[in-house]
Amino acid sequence: MLRSLFACVLVACAHVEPAAAVDIQLTDRQVKLSGAVNDSSIEKAVQQMLTLDGQSAEPIWLLIDSPGGSVDAGLILIDVMKTIRSPVYAIVTCKAYSMGAIITVFAKKRYIFPHGTMMFHEASYGALGEDPQIRSRIEFSTKYLDKLHDEIAQAIGMPVDNYRKRIRDAWWVTADEAVKAGFVEAKVTGLRLSELPEEQVEVKRTRTFKSRTMTRKTE
Repeated sequence: MLRSLFACVLVACAHVEPAAAVDIQLTDRQVKLSGAVNDSSIEKAVQQMLTLDGQSAEPIWLLIDSPGGSVDAGLILIDVMKTIRSPVYAIVTCKAYSMGAIITVFAKKRYIFPHGTMMFHEASYGALGEDPQIRSRIEFSTKYLDKLHDEIAQAIGMPVDNYRKRIRDAWWVTADEAVKAGFVEAKVTGLRLSELPEEQVEVKRTRTFKSRTMTRKTE
């Protein structure tokens, strides 16, 4: 089923004239982030990444199709991506909006399918409680998100003031625009699936010989 999907992608991409395009040799070291970014989806993705990282330091491919979701949950995945030994390469297969887009830009390498789209916007948050508690929460959230926006702007190579202006009313981009803005490196116009060779483990065998003492019978 997986090979059939990639075969279809190759046919579809063949008729798209890229602005900046690459052929990718995809391996079976894949993690899928599909649907909302929440505690459940991120826990699953983190577990898969840690398992693959424990097997080898080869790149891990993160396939993203997400409308976004929880900032807190998404930042857990980003921190894991930064700390494991395996580099994480992201491909936006359909959409990467909000937190899905932020996760994408923190990958070591970033790509997008020709009909993929991305969206960045200002984060929204609220607070309940007494007035001092609300003020304290808003002050903390503002400082926390300001730092996050600084990191995003740095990741895509854009002055933070320019980035904040662009996302004020939500910044929607097509694949070509995502490449131009620096969100991703290139569009994927060729895709191949290859399996990494299994590591050969040398097994040493020890033979034990029993010694026999032979005696000669005398008359």
